[in-house]
Amino acid sequence: MNYRQLEIFAAVMRTGTASKAAELLGITQPAASRALVELEGSLGFHFSTG
Repeated sequence: MNYRQLEIFAAVMRTGTASKAAELLGITQPAASRALVELEGSLGFHFSTG
């Protein structure tokens, strides 16, 4: 788990989707989704990316 992954997760929680979070953060949707997959793997949870 790293800060960027948490930042992306928080953006998804604020915006509701990985696409909107990516737009907010100025990254691509695939990059946001990839970070969430890595985060869920490190935590052992599954998050829906919308």
